[in-house]
Amino acid sequence: MGALLTLEEKELLAKTARLMEELIETIEVSDDKEFVQDIEEALGEVKEEKTRPLENLIRELGLEDQVQT
Repeated sequence: MGALLTLEEKELLAKTARLMEELIETIEVSDDKEFVQDIEEALGEVKEEKTRPLENLIRELGLEDQVQT
């Protein structure tokens, strides 16, 4: 009969599995050149202060009762 995992080993294994899933997702996203370009453009707009706070947009659209921030 095989050895049982300790609680610490189980937690470490679960944490490692989550990190691997995140790594795979990151690789998939970075391989999507169009998506990466969209993110870079959006970040550029933020740096150039071409954006506005979400709260202002919600207020302008009259969605205060429908959206929680």
